[in-house]
Amino acid sequence: MKHLSVLVAAAAFATGLASAVARADVSVDPPHTSVAFSVKHLTLTTVSGTIGVKSASIGVGADDVLTSAVATLDLSTIDTKVGDRDNDLRSDHWFDVAKYPLLTFKSTKIGGDKNAMKVTGDLTFHGITNPVTLDAKYEGSVKDDKGRTHRGYSATGVIDRTKWNLGNNYPAIVVGNDVTITINLEAVSS
Repeated sequence: MKHLSVLVAAAAFATGLASAVARADVSVDPPHTSVAFSVKHLTLTTVSGTIGVKSASIGVGADDVLTSAVATLDLSTIDTKVGDRDNDLRSDHWFDVAKYPLLTFKSTKIGGDKNAMKVTGDLTFHGITNPVTLDAKYEGSVKDDKGRTHRGYSATGVIDRTKWNLGNNYPAIVVGNDVTITINLEAVSS
């Protein structure tokens, strides 16, 4: 009986390990992945835009919980649908894209279940790295006609632009300090 309980405990431990191991066959689908931002203007309206994803990768556990997330965004692709504003955002008044062309994120800790994950990581842009935490969730999965599984994830968070010395010449009354980030990611596995 003692041997049986040891075997049961070992099997339970192995099952737990298997669900924590990241799947190796999951890849991010860039055309179906987006990063958007929004910020208040003159405390009256919200201006929003997108930034193109240059590269991204995630780790996914057997239970569809994220185990890791890494992304690089191309800041030259900032798009708010207003050319003059986009050029200003790319200038040294804001992102200084000529000097700092990329924004990167690398997770350092992920907790919770697939319906309510906390993804903490290092966000680097404008030459500065700060920790951020995003609220993420699994949106579900579907199989395509080729037998591949598509998984959806979404994440949101708020950052304070002043922690990255972004637009320091613009007070919060003109452009809000809080910037909301919204991520929608699709991953594919065979």
